[in-house]
Amino acid sequence: MNRARTTLSLLGALTLLLALTGCSPHPAAGNWTATAEDSQFSRLEVTYEGRANLFEFGEEKAGRHCFWSGESKQVISMSCKPAFDTDIEEHYRLNLEGDGTAILMRDDQAVAYFSPEP
Repeated sequence: MNRARTTLSLLGALTLLLALTGCSPHPAAGNWTATAEDSQFSRLEVTYEGRANLFEFGEEKAGRHCFWSGESKQVISMSCKPAFDTDIEEHYRLNLEGDGTAILMRDDQAVAYFSPEP
């Protein structure tokens, strides 16, 4: 009886450990700053709970509020609503590069280049 209880406890702990491992944050989560002056956006905040805020140059408050989902370890897709007209929905993809930078794409066009904030 004692052995069965120990086995069940170990299985429960293993299940919990596997569940927590699946909840690790996406590498895109964090704050990003534009690296090029010709970027359409100056900053991107990607939160752990599936939300993101996209800032144009000169904006103190995010001009676009987004929901994101991971496509892969290197890519997230974002659906954004501009603050000036929430009936519009814009779609972006953030591609993480091997050097730690990221490219924000819209309609297969690069609209911003980012590096992570320190």
